[in-house]
Amino acid sequence: MKKSNLYSKLLQSPDDAPVFISEKLELDFIPHAYKLGLFPWTSNPVTWWCPSPRMVLFPTNIHIQKSIKKALKIYNIKLDYNFNALINLCASRSKTWISKEFIVIYNKLFEQNLAHSVEVYEEDELIGGLYGLIIGKVFFGESMVSVKKDTSKIALIKLCEILSPFDFIIDCQVPNEHLKFMGAQELIKKDFLKILETKVNSQSGFKNFKNLL
Repeated sequence: MKKSNLYSKLLQSPDDAPVFISEKLELDFIPHAYKLGLFPWTSNPVTWWCPSPRMVLFPTNIHIQKSIKKALKIYNIKLDYNFNALINLCASRSKTWISKEFIVIYNKLFEQNLAHSVEVYEEDELIGGLYGLIIGKVFFGESMVSVKKDTSKIALIKLCEILSPFDFIIDCQVPNEHLKFMGAQELIKKDFLKILETKVNSQSGFKNFKNLL
């Protein structure tokens, strides 16, 4: 099926329910799904979503609270330093959809230079961060976590600072007030998919995410 036909199908898909369900994650399928605007959410089985509205953050719109500015100078930020530790930290929360299968698959995506992490450290201790996929000029955010206050916010702010020069968008997936407060906005599905199609088919503008700090 042509890509234009697939986008048309997605425009007609449910706004607040899975588009389809698969028994397991297929490594090769995941990047294609993200390019179309789909993402996995829940496992056993895996549900694939393309919600509307969609929460998107343009890096230059990030809102930095005065209370966080001091913390930005205290903690250390590392990119792709220990992806496995970060995704396992995200999975350690009491409420999580990140199964062992997700961890294995996304570690493989990391090895393929598709999945990436922004990690926040206090000395040598991992205390927060976020991870997602980079395809073209889109960072597809998957999960974020804080062990100490505001450390996930710090990771998101740093991600925006890093990506601002490259005309990226950050897909935050499902709307929530926390992200809205930080500058993210809601887009209807039609508008999101239109922007997405252009961005995923563009060059990122950098060779190695890890070296952007």
